[in-house]
Amino acid sequence: MKSNLSPGINHFHINDRENLVCLLVDLQDGLIAAMQQDVRNKTEANINLIITSAKIMHIPIIITEQYPKGLGYTVKPVRENLGELYEPIEKVYFSCWEQPAFQEKVKLLTPKSVIITGIEAHICVLQTALDLLSHGYNVRVVSDAICSRYKSDWTAAVRLMEQAGAVITTTETLIFQLLKRAGTQEFKLISPLFKER
Repeated sequence: MKSNLSPGINHFHINDRENLVCLLVDLQDGLIAAMQQDVRNKTEANINLIITSAKIMHIPIIITEQYPKGLGYTVKPVRENLGELYEPIEKVYFSCWEQPAFQEKVKLLTPKSVIITGIEAHICVLQTALDLLSHGYNVRVVSDAICSRYKSDWTAAVRLMEQAGAVITTTETLIFQLLKRAGTQEFKLISPLFKER
C-alpha cells in the first residue's frame, strides 16, 4: 500500500538534533506592528517558547532581519530571550536563502532540517521555505509561530508550503516531538512553560 505521507515526513528526523536548526525570520518591530494584536501576541509567545526550548535542547538558532534600518530590529521580548544568541543576519531579499550571509551560516551549521518561524508567512517565510526545500533541506513550518497581516495570506502560504513538501506543525507538537519522553531534565525545564500559556 502506497503511503500518502509527504517525503518531508518520511525523511525529517525530528529527534536528530545535531542535524537541526531553528530559523527565526524577520520578527521585527516595523513588521509585527501591522499584525492584529491577538495574532501578534500568540506568534510572539510561541516563538519565545520555541527559542527557550531550543536553548535548553542546544539546537542552533538563526535570526534574520529584513532591512532593519527601515523596519526595526527583532522585537524586544524575543531579543532579550535570545541574549548572546542574538546575532541577526541583515537581509534585503525576501528569501533568506538569497542572502549570502545566510547561506554561509547554514553551511557552517550543516543542518539537514530547518524549523521555520517568523513573519510574514506569505512572503519571507514562504520564499525561504521553498528555497530551502529546492536545495534539499527538510523543512518544518510552525503554523502558530508564523503570521501574516491577513489570514487569507497565511492560509495560502501554509497550503503552498505543504504542497511543496514542508511539514506543517504547531509549537506544542514540535517541542514534544523534540523532547520525545517525560522524566528528563529537559522535560522538567520545558513542560512548566506550557502551563503558563
